[in-house]
Amino acid sequence: MRKFIYLVALTAILALGATAALAQEMVVNDVYAPKGMVSSAHELASKAGVEILKKGGNAIDAAVATALALNVVEPNASGIGGGGFMVIRFAKTGEVVVLDYREVAPKSATKDMFASDQAKKEGWSKLGGKAVGVPGQALGLWTALEKYGTMSWAEVAEPAIRLAEEGFTIVEMQQGIIADNLEKLHSFNDPAKVPFLKDGLPLEAGSVLKQPGLAKAFKMIGEKGPDAFYKGPIGEAFVRAVNANGGNMTMEDLADYQIAIREPVMGTYRGYQIYSTPPASSGGTHIVELLNIMENFPVASWGHNSPKYLHYLGEAMKMIFADRAAYMADSAFVDVPLKGLTNKEYAKKLAAKIKPHKVMKEVYADDPWPFQNGNKVAMIAGTDDQHISTSHFSVADADGNIVASTNTINYFFGSGIVVPEYGIVANNQMDDFSSDPASVNAPEPGKRPLSSMSPSIVLDPSGKPFMTIGAAGAWRIITAVSQIIMNVVDFGMTMDEAIEQPRIFTYAVNGKVGPFRVEDTMNPTTIQMLRLRGHNVEVRPRSGYFGTAQGILFTDMGLDGGADSRRLGVPVGY
Repeated sequence: MRKFIYLVALTAILALGATAALAQEMVVNDVYAPKGMVSSAHELASKAGVEILKKGGNAIDAAVATALALNVVEPNASGIGGGGFMVIRFAKTGEVVVLDYREVAPKSATKDMFASDQAKKEGWSKLGGKAVGVPGQALGLWTALEKYGTMSWAEVAEPAIRLAEEGFTIVEMQQGIIADNLEKLHSFNDPAKVPFLKDGLPLEAGSVLKQPGLAKAFKMIGEKGPDAFYKGPIGEAFVRAVNANGGNMTMEDLADYQIAIREPVMGTYRGYQIYSTPPASSGGTHIVELLNIMENFPVASWGHNSPKYLHYLGEAMKMIFADRAAYMADSAFVDVPLKGLTNKEYAKKLAAKIKPHKVMKEVYADDPWPFQNGNKVAMIAGTDDQHISTSHFSVADADGNIVASTNTINYFFGSGIVVPEYGIVANNQMDDFSSDPASVNAPEPGKRPLSSMSPSIVLDPSGKPFMTIGAAGAWRIITAVSQIIMNVVDFGMTMDEAIEQPRIFTYAVNGKVGPFRVEDTMNPTTIQMLRLRGHNVEVRPRSGYFGTAQGILFTDMGLDGGADSRRLGVPVGY
């Protein structure tokens, strides 16, 4: 009877709304180039990477240049006060490696440091010195360059140093981000020493932002190596600023920091090979899990963003986030069932739970352990992660080397602390730990907090480069990257066409299902049909909340770059 009522209502909606227009016209801007490409969240950073490619640098050289330039032109989102992940595929060998330079908790961390009512009320995990993890980006970029690059730090940092010294023009979106974080920047700094402020107010759109302190830091690292940060004056200034704002970090914390070189999480989707980040990122694992579930359905025949497709996709999202909350943490501290979570048979078990005309109202984690000959179960708690920060970029060079890299200081402007001598924004990555001391993702000295960052490289069924993709946007990184991959593989879209499509996001944690969030550019008829199925649809404006992605597609026409217009993304090629 329920199905009959649904079909009658569906017919009525189609009759009334078949010609309903999208809320906003989508603008697609694919950029094609024959040799090399950088797609990042800011045109000047993309140009910095291409500048290095044109000088003979490889994709790793260009990636470091791009990351440093992003620190300058997007200081709110990433930088040497934070950390990240880099996935690299080498053209000659086909080997894929992951550089994990995620922040770690300082030695002063305790499992219950954010558990008290006072800690929660005053936002210790988000604001001020207690929120700051030991940063890893400077050592991560240095290591990538030393092991896999062909140029020196001074050479690849030159475009970023030039941007920092000469300045660049702030646009309205950036002014708005500074204004949104003005109270935080005032709370932990002398406003006169914050480069993003003038007379205590946000720089106006059209004004030039110069950051000589950041340029000085980059030069110092080039001259003295990463010790300038981890054992020298930059680190001393960083620790001083953190501790002046309630933190408890030492130079020993910095000196002991180490990056990790890991094997990627690997899976397939309709024969395409996907390489992405392992723990302490949950991203790669759950992209593979989500795509494994969706592989069981003929989504191409259902139609892109059709109500049926989005219903099944939303139900699958709930299950993978329920699993994420149950099992994911730093695998150096916790046994994580990676093989089970990425197992095709386990995905079939989850796919069988989805009913065509019934919405799951409670979703608990399933048990992946039998799919990797284990029986351990670990449970952690999580909440819906609302922030939209972080920055991703993708690089491809003329030799076929590929880099996908996602970097972050967590929330926009991180902890709010800006190191006065160098203009370095200190992360608030400690917020990615659980406040529950019983959680496997509770803070511990030297532990990496759970992440959703998912820089990914995709090969076609014959093993040739097909795509590099990643996104910013907390939990929505996982769902954005997955939807973009399906847009290309299942629906034959170009890179930017796939990125610009309206997206959805939903989740479940500890049984509780979140709202079914839909961008307002989705067809209104589709939205109504989802509501008829029983989804708790929440329409949100098209924005960075749904993730901001940058990618490169390898085509017969050359490299096809796409960058998200939800941010200031621009692909640049040559």
